[in-house]
Amino acid sequence: MTTQKSRINTIFAVAVLLLAATAAVSMYLNQNLPVITEGAGPAPAENAQLPEGHPPIDAANKIASLEQMSQADPQNADIKTQVGNAHYDAGQYQKAAEAYEQSLKQRPENPGVETDLATCYHYLGQHDKAIEILDKVLQYSPGFAQALFNKGIVLQAGKKDPQGAIAVWENLLRSNPSFPQRAEIEQKINQLKSEVK
Repeated sequence: MTTQKSRINTIFAVAVLLLAATAAVSMYLNQNLPVITEGAGPAPAENAQLPEGHPPIDAANKIASLEQMSQADPQNADIKTQVGNAHYDAGQYQKAAEAYEQSLKQRPENPGVETDLATCYHYLGQHDKAIEILDKVLQYSPGFAQALFNKGIVLQAGKKDPQGAIAVWENLLRSNPSFPQRAEIEQKINQLKSEVK
């Protein structure tokens, strides 16, 4: 039984390595191919525009590689998070949100992933959902700086609630006195207070 299990693990490991190698070779071979654009005509210039919403070629290759790895290891929350991060970096917030949600099914209550998920919903215009997720994060991780920072942004820019943003950011500065963007937040708070008067 143990020998059979060992063989299955070996086969699985070889399959994952082959997928990773295939993805790496594919990325290498595709990095210098021209971009296909609509219509017939001469080959596009090197700086030709990609179709709207299409991530840069390097990002698309990275996403494809990560998605292959995720399919090969569907229970791996870290890979699903990486897929989400790659989509997020490419500005594909709906796909990023889907990947983050899959990651959270494998590993719930991950404040970094949930904060990124909330940010996706903010960018998708679903500000209430973003606030709901951030509030959940702040329930189980009250001083989580990035969630407090992002909640202030969603309140200010998405919900048009400057008073709420001020309160959240003041809480952020109290609970995280050495927050790296402290000066920026203090300036934002002062600006919002002067606008509210």
